[in-house]
Amino acid sequence: MNPAVEFIPPPECPVFEPTPEEFADPFSFINKIRRIAERTGICKVRPPQAWQPPFACDVDKLHFTPRIQRLNELEAQTRVKLNFLDQIAKFWELQGSTLKIPHVERKILDLFLLNKLVAEEGGFELVCKERRWSKIAHMMAYPPGKALGSLLRSHYERILYPYNLFQSGASLLVSVVI
Repeated sequence: MNPAVEFIPPPECPVFEPTPEEFADPFSFINKIRRIAERTGICKVRPPQAWQPPFACDVDKLHFTPRIQRLNELEAQTRVKLNFLDQIAKFWELQGSTLKIPHVERKILDLFLLNKLVAEEGGFELVCKERRWSKIAHMMAYPPGKALGSLLRSHYERILYPYNLFQSGASLLVSVVI
């Protein structure tokens, strides 16, 4: 066998079992064994049976607010959706309105998906110009033949279009040149 490829096991890890007297001050004990442990890069210290580490936290001063995280919120994509909806809600709150997410076909409209699909299809103006709303309804898994494209368009135009204009820095007002 080639000696360059042959596995050479590392040295055994030294194990220390101090007495209660030696371990009365753990830091001085660790300092005492430092040279031996540094040679191997690792060591194991088994404290005496009766030794109890001091609790490093003041229980009387420890306060925290637990965060409730539902299982469906663990995915990154779900967090992205929730952040998007939060931004939309804050936008409408700044406008003096509250966001009411509409229902389409007895399901809550996925505003995140609608916004994403319209952007992928070239934006609101292009989707309107090329009449792609029924295609978007199909991509959102809505049943065909119920004129849901125009319903999605009205929801997009009412809820998402002003937000997207705001995000892009454009204005809702059209200037008239005379």
